[in-house]
Amino acid sequence: MCPDTLRLSEERNFVSLSEFIRVDLDAIVSEFADFAKSHLESATRLSKEELQDTAAELLLNVAQDMESHQSEAGRSDKSRGDLPENSPALIDDAKGHAQDRFASSFSLLEMISEYRALRANILRRWRAADVADPSTAVEETIRFGEAVDQALTESIAWYTSRTDRARELMVGMIAHDLRNPLGAIMMSAQYLLRSDAVSGSEMKAVGRILSSASAMEKMVGDLLDFAQVRMGGRVSIKPESVSLRDVCEDAVGELRAFHPDRLIELDVGDTLDGKWDRDRLRQIISNLTSNALSHGAADAPVLVNAFRAGITVQLSVHNVGEPIPWEKQSDIFDPLKRLPTASKHDRASARGIGLGLFIVKELARAHGGSISLTSSRDAGTTFTVTLPVTAPINRE
Repeated sequence: MCPDTLRLSEERNFVSLSEFIRVDLDAIVSEFADFAKSHLESATRLSKEELQDTAAELLLNVAQDMESHQSEAGRSDKSRGDLPENSPALIDDAKGHAQDRFASSFSLLEMISEYRALRANILRRWRAADVADPSTAVEETIRFGEAVDQALTESIAWYTSRTDRARELMVGMIAHDLRNPLGAIMMSAQYLLRSDAVSGSEMKAVGRILSSASAMEKMVGDLLDFAQVRMGGRVSIKPESVSLRDVCEDAVGELRAFHPDRLIELDVGDTLDGKWDRDRLRQIISNLTSNALSHGAADAPVLVNAFRAGITVQLSVHNVGEPIPWEKQSDIFDPLKRLPTASKHDRASARGIGLGLFIVKELARAHGGSISLTSSRDAGTTFTVTLPVTAPINRE
């Protein structure tokens, strides 16, 4: 038994763990601060007093939560997270603790380690204390664990939401800042392609520069859309009168130029006119067709088809080859998910960053539409986008 606990045990028998925490608070937080200083790199940027103060405030709220009346049903709901506002002071302090640690550049693991150290420190001291009724000690330990778990959950939730938002904001900023230099590269490459001073192998090199810059530009656009959606927004659209046939021919024509060794067949009706965002519609077609080229059999055509269906149009892209496994179809539209390509030699850099289908889904939603998938070994894989003839306005 440590000297501080021995002294306290000799003075009185503790009825509750919350009472023990209040009486032994100074020794608890002092030992915790020493641990943090010696084991957590980020804690070295804080004074011992700062570490003690934040730990003391958190533990006092834990003790208050333990002393509050809670029915068995209420405790059961709390353990499952069904009573998120049952202890406002504890929740607010846990979020404040996470905010302080985030501002002090603590990692998530370091913050969790703080909770682990506090829990272990208190339970060790409590076990060493002279408690008359062992069943009381068990019950108090359970209540203590419930309170600490709730505080830890709230801290993690706040911390991860903030780090996710900061990460997505950084992605958006970097992608936005890359647009200008990429645009300059593409304009310079296009100028050189039209110049009489460049020919032969030099012309081929310029063509590769333009092709690579175009691929990078697509990735940057996907990253910007991804960041906008993940930060609570929607991809923006500007509906106008558009011929779906013209957009399909334009998008497929460009892909045929990039993939001269592949066959892309296009079947689109003559009167598929509507109000959509022209550039976003082309992005849908390009992403789906590029996906089919990457994952479909190299010796089979990719089929792009569009037709009118009542007040909607349906745009489908079909390929044959290895089907998408059933267990992966439910999350294939999630961001940063990629399936193996048909070719083992296909470079990852040529396939994008795994946002293509996610962006298609979000663009369909922005137009008031949807996307569906069917895939089997016999029938092949077909992605179908259903869009209303007139997209809603101001879906941002």
